[in-house]
Amino acid sequence: MTTKISETTVKSAVLPATGSTSLWDEEITGFGFRVHGKGTKSFFFDYRHNGQGKRLSIGKHPAWTATQARARAAELRRLVDAGGDPQGEKRERRDEPTIKDLVERYRRDHLPTLRNVRPQEADRVLGEIERVLGKDVKVASVHYGDLEAMHKQITRDRGPVRANRILACASVMFNMALRPLPGEDKPWRNAVDGNPARGIKKNHEEPAGRLYSPTEMAAIADALATYRGRIAADCITLVMLTGSRPCEAQRALWSEFEEKRGFWCKPSSHTKQKRKSQIPLSPPARQLVERLWAKRDPGATVVFPGRGPGGTINVLQHCWRYVRERAELPPGARLYDTRHSFASIAAGGGASLLIIGRLLGHTTAKTTLRYAAHLSDDPLQAVTNMVAGKITGDIPDSDNVVSIGRRP
Repeated sequence: MTTKISETTVKSAVLPATGSTSLWDEEITGFGFRVHGKGTKSFFFDYRHNGQGKRLSIGKHPAWTATQARARAAELRRLVDAGGDPQGEKRERRDEPTIKDLVERYRRDHLPTLRNVRPQEADRVLGEIERVLGKDVKVASVHYGDLEAMHKQITRDRGPVRANRILACASVMFNMALRPLPGEDKPWRNAVDGNPARGIKKNHEEPAGRLYSPTEMAAIADALATYRGRIAADCITLVMLTGSRPCEAQRALWSEFEEKRGFWCKPSSHTKQKRKSQIPLSPPARQLVERLWAKRDPGATVVFPGRGPGGTINVLQHCWRYVRERAELPPGARLYDTRHSFASIAAGGGASLLIIGRLLGHTTAKTTLRYAAHLSDDPLQAVTNMVAGKITGDIPDSDNVVSIGRRP
């Protein structure tokens, strides 16, 4: 039966004794109204797509008035006439990936490729993103303002550095959303919308860390000599003597020292810059390596064995806490700062940025310059005294001349 579906038609519809009765609109093809025997009244829209008949529910009366339902039906009719599939698009919207899905994709596809990322820290960062953005929010619906608001909120609640780290993680996640997974015909997010994290200004960060004076470096060496866990102590000693990243020493293999005697040949898979690095060993570093070689287990491939990946040592924190307390270093003093101090001592001793960069395994002079900018006070004081002496004719106090070595 066809009629013009209006509010009067709906309200005056006769309830069937059993089942339901449908009325069809005489103006909008496919627009219908159903009356159930129990009194329920609802609007729907029927259409065909690719030869298949489909029905899309519009809503129930009186939550939907006849006027609202007609407007929606007219909109759907135009979409179908243009070749669209309203039901298919609704299903796609319902099945669209959410922030929770994107977090799981990041865990599965990207997190395993990262080195030196603690699982607990990754869980905290990803959990923060889910909490602030909403784990059930569709990936395609997130925009620049959402990420900017998240960055500001975390800056206020957790600090500027933490907010920058979480924003960087979110940026990687949304870059992944711009690519479809294997077997999918479209990405999780439209390329036109792009990455919503792009263009958000990060918080200013003060350079982390500090520099150890020659006296402090000597105190660290003394503390390491008294630590009972020799594997961890020797690993940290190698870091100090070479200026290497702690993770490079932790993953060191004997083959890296056998390739060229007197050198540490780091493979590209063990370096941050993904490039093979070859650095000469100082006499103390060579003595350390030779001592470890002499007492290694037959057939051992790992220099510092432990319970980490590949049987390497994975825990240095306990040793470093002991060293920090015994050497009377500040609570925030980091093991990584020995690398900064290595570069600073080299720069203070007159080494060029090129040489320092080669020793530290840098690929650009800009990175080395950032390290060299952290010159400790002692070499700066020595240069200042030298210049003042040239101006005034006075001889600088020998106590201010820098000497590198262990404490007397």
